[in-house]
Parts: sequence; structure tokens; C-alpha cells
Amino acid sequence: MSYPSAQKLGDHLKLAKTKNEVRVLDLAAGSGIWGIALGQKSPRVRVTAVDWAGMIPTTKRITQKFGVADRFTYIEADLLEANFGSSYDIAILGHILHSEGEDRSRQLLAKTFRALKSGGTIAIAEWLVNDDRTKPLPSLMFAVQMLVNTEKGDTFSFNEIKKWLEEAGFKKVRKLEAPGPSPLILATKP
Repeated sequence: MSYPSAQKLGDHLKLAKTKNEVRVLDLAAGSGIWGIALGQKSPRVRVTAVDWAGMIPTTKRITQKFGVADRFTYIEADLLEANFGSSYDIAILGHILHSEGEDRSRQLLAKTFRALKSGGTIAIAEWLVNDDRTKPLPSLMFAVQMLVNTEKGDTFSFNEIKKWLEEAGFKKVRKLEAPGPSPLILATKP
């Protein structure tokens, strides 16, 4: 589901034309597909994948399968406890905020802001709902899944996430139409 959106993000960021190294922070990397898709756009992309220790072996296996493992480093930790480092050009939060709930999501956005360099871009993929929480139906049904399967998970609106991003210090919060359940949310660190 995320691969086409990740490809669209890579095209939007013009990664194929970059002449400099591009440092990517892939948070809650899972299979690594976001970083993989960006890495396929340019050999200059370097990805730091962060996820639970139990997930990273899968991330490593799939990055090897796609032939980009040599450009990945891995951090095994809880997102709020991990030391990400700094000076990233791009940070990706691919379908993670919904499982974290509002408080942890806000903390994660602030931490991600600190990890990006000036001019860096955060990209967020989520199941967005409208401001009234009345549609779209698939995102509302996903919210029920979060209610049943997580302690504090939920789906959020673009405007909720925009507010959190701005409170963390991000500017130019915008949507990027991409394949998937909702558009990507992009913002820039000034």
C-alpha cells in the first residue's frame, strides 16, 4: 500500500536529480518500504530505519531483497527513546501516528523536528478524517480498529496534524496527493 506513495514522494522531492547525499530518517520503518522506494530514486539516499528490535530483522531482510541494504543503518528502539541523531534531509512517518495517540504523536513530531536540518522535510502518511470526524468511511472504520487494538490510537484530521506540526516548529504544512487512503502531509523545518 505504501510503495506507490513513497515513489510519489521521491519524485516530488526530485531525488533522482540530487547531486548530494540525502539523509532519510524512516520512523517506525516496518518493512522499510518508504526508505527503499526513496533509495531506489537515487544511489545518494542514505536511510536510518528506526523500529522495535523485533521488527528490524524483517526490515533488514526486505532491504536486502530490494538491493539497498548497504545504504541503510538500523536503530532498534522505541521511537521516543531512540537517539535518532540529527541533520536529516527527510523524515518519514509512514502510518505510525494512528497507533501512538495524540500525546505520543505530538512528542514524536517535536523530536523529529529536532532531528531534521534546516530546510528538511517531514512526510506523514495517515488515514485522515475530516474535521467533523464524519468521513471518509475507511478512515473512520480504521479509527474503530485503533480503538479496539491500541491503548490510545485513533485517526486524525489534516488540521489536527497541521496544528501539531506548527506547534513543533514546522512551517509550510501542506498536502501532497499520492496513491493511498489519504494524501501525504508534508512540512518544512525553517
